[in-house]
Amino acid sequence: MTKNEVKETFYRIRGEYNQIPYPKYLHADLDDLQHKYELLQEMEDVLKDDFTYAKLINSICQTIHRLSRKGTWNNLSERGMNKAIPPVLKRGNQEMVPYEWKSRKSGQMCSITNGYWNARNYMVMDVVGYFFLLKEGGDRLPEVSNPIFANIDSIRKREQELNVNRDNNSDEPLVINEEDLSVIKSRKYLIKFEDHHFRSFTGLNMCSNDILDLLLRTSRVEFKVTFPIRMIKENGRKMVEKWYSMNVFSRPYELGYINKDVRKDGVVQNRIYYIAFDTILGEMFVHNLLTRNYDWVSNSLYNLPQSAQIFYRHFLLHHDYPQTDLNLTTIKEQMNFQDKNITNLISNLEINTLTPLMRNGLILSYERKDGLNGIKYVITLPKKMDQKKPELLTETKGDVGSGK
Repeated sequence: MTKNEVKETFYRIRGEYNQIPYPKYLHADLDDLQHKYELLQEMEDVLKDDFTYAKLINSICQTIHRLSRKGTWNNLSERGMNKAIPPVLKRGNQEMVPYEWKSRKSGQMCSITNGYWNARNYMVMDVVGYFFLLKEGGDRLPEVSNPIFANIDSIRKREQELNVNRDNNSDEPLVINEEDLSVIKSRKYLIKFEDHHFRSFTGLNMCSNDILDLLLRTSRVEFKVTFPIRMIKENGRKMVEKWYSMNVFSRPYELGYINKDVRKDGVVQNRIYYIAFDTILGEMFVHNLLTRNYDWVSNSLYNLPQSAQIFYRHFLLHHDYPQTDLNLTTIKEQMNFQDKNITNLISNLEINTLTPLMRNGLILSYERKDGLNGIKYVITLPKKMDQKKPELLTETKGDVGSGK
C-alpha cells in the first residue's frame, strides 16, 4: 500500500473501532478484530512514530486478549452458597452495615455482617471446596457420599456446640509458627494449599499478598441465613433438600498461614494456607460437598463481569432446565441491584450480565417480554456440562488439601 492508502486504512480502522460500544470486549467480533490487528501490523513501518497508532494497536490487542480467554480448569461449586447467599457489594464510600432480608423459604430474617460478598468471594468458596473434596478422596473426588449431618436436629445440636466455643476460635492469630502446627492440624475438616495451587485452579495471576487478602476477607464475613442442606431420606435411597435457619452468626471458615518464601527485602512470594471448616456454616458447606450437592464451573467464569458471574450462580447453575423465566422484580431483589431508573437497570442487566453470559456460551439466548407481573426475561440454556471432569491438575497432584 502507498502511504496515503495506509493512512486511509488506518483512519477507517480507528473509526470503526471507536464506534464499538464500551466495554468493547462485550460487543466486538473476534475475527474482525484479528483481521484489523493484522492490517495494522503491516502498517508499522509507515506509522510507527504515530502515537495514535501505538495507542490503537495496544487497545485492540487487549480486547482480543479478553475475547480469547478460555477456561484452563473446571472447579466444582457448592449449591448452597450460590442459592442462599446474595451479593453484598461495596458502593462508593458507604459505611459497612449489616445487610438484611427475609428468607423466601423460611420467612426468617437473614443477615450478612462484618464485610462484603462479591464474585471473588464465591470464587474462593469454589476453590477451597474443591481442595477439600480432593483431600477427602485422596487427590480425586470421593466415590461414596459421606454426610456429616443425619437430620435437622443434628445440625441444631452441632450449632449449639460450636457456639459455646466460638469466642475461643474467633481471635486466633493468623500467622502460624511451626510449633503451632500440631494445634492447627487437630482442627476439623482442614485443608492445606499454597499460592500456586490457588492460581492454577482460578486461572488468575494473583500475587501472594492479594491471595492472602482475598482469603482473609472471605473468612471474616459473618452469616446468619436460611441454608439448603442435602439430606438422605429415611429409606436411605434418595436425597432431599431441606432448609435450615441458622440461630447464630457464623463465618464460612477459619484461616491460618505460614510465610514460606520471603525475599531479602521482606516481600513474601509464597505462603502455605490452612483452612478449617469448623464453623456451623463451614460444616454445612462441606456436608453438601460430601453429599455431591455441587455443580461444575469453568474458571473462565471468573473473567466475566461480576454481575454476570453472580446471576449465573444464583439463577441458572443449580438446575438443568432448558429454559427459565425470571421476573425483573425478582432479579433486582435477589441480585441486590440498587438502580431505581428502570431504563438504566434493564440496560445494565442486558449489557453487563446477560450478553457476557451468552458470549461465554453459558446461555443460548434471552428475550425480554411484558407479562402479567411486569417485565420478565425468558432465558434459553445449553445442555448442562458433563459432570465427569478431571479431578486434579498434573502439576498439583499430591500437594493439595492433606493438611500435613
